[in-house]
Amino acid sequence: MNKKLLLVLVLSLVLTLAGCSGVDQEEFDTLTAEKDALQGEVDTLTADKVALEGEKTALQTELDGKMVGYTDQSVEAYGFTHGGYVGQVTIVVTDGVLDVEINEAFLPHTLAEVDLSTVENPTDWDETNTLTIGSKSYVLYIMYNDAMFKATATDAGVLVYSEVDETGAFKTSRGDVTNLEMTILKNDTNMKEYYDVLTDGGFKLQKSMNDTTPMVVSENQFKDGNPNYWPAGGDRLGWQVNIDALEAFLEENGAAYDTLAFTTVTATVNGVEDTYWQVVDTVAGATNSDFQDYFQLAQAAFGQLETQVK
Repeated sequence: MNKKLLLVLVLSLVLTLAGCSGVDQEEFDTLTAEKDALQGEVDTLTADKVALEGEKTALQTELDGKMVGYTDQSVEAYGFTHGGYVGQVTIVVTDGVLDVEINEAFLPHTLAEVDLSTVENPTDWDETNTLTIGSKSYVLYIMYNDAMFKATATDAGVLVYSEVDETGAFKTSRGDVTNLEMTILKNDTNMKEYYDVLTDGGFKLQKSMNDTTPMVVSENQFKDGNPNYWPAGGDRLGWQVNIDALEAFLEENGAAYDTLAFTTVTATVNGVEDTYWQVVDTVAGATNSDFQDYFQLAQAAFGQLETQVK
């Protein structure tokens, strides 16, 4: 029986007996002693409870002290994403708070695609300074990071920009860049340099081999903030909204997930019903088919973060 309940019963009995005439004094003293003993046990149990609460608080404090957080830092990761772009994930940690930014840069074959001049739409480009492959035309000469490159097509009809000398002849010596895009995608260092070159105006379209006034590509090199790439409209979230949702998920939950845990579910997010990505049991709020591609690049960035004991 619960000891507190037993104490109440004993006290009730003591009072009842005390109120009755003819109660034996010895019995009354015995009951009183039992009552005092039970009260002592209650006091002991109460003290034990307080002690246990103190131990629990101490253990929680110790656990909190061992929690791992991130130092203030900034890291970047790069990779070939979405089948034709240079992806970038940047993470900045300030006072333990993460800011995740995802971006993609268009590769040279996209930036160098132009429309040939027509009477209705005159441009700087014609058959003499472009290379046409299939239905698309590309600037024949481009400048990348102060080096000159010329467009050529492989036997399979793939566009390649290869480095040329001052006469326009292709360079073939060891160390010369014979395929600009493959060189850009070779490693993180080269991909970071590509972002820097684009940002600093180092990618230029040449109207001729000796063009002294090249066209600097300064707009729409990246997808982030680009209103022309997969814009939102109607029931389409668009690229930016999808990426914003992924960034918010990563900032809140991190990237320590197996991509096999990713599923798609039909849900309504911000009033839009669609098929959204779900990570374990959390709807990420993104619908883009390359969600996993971006997530894996984000994991490469998270893997570089330095941790600390809070």
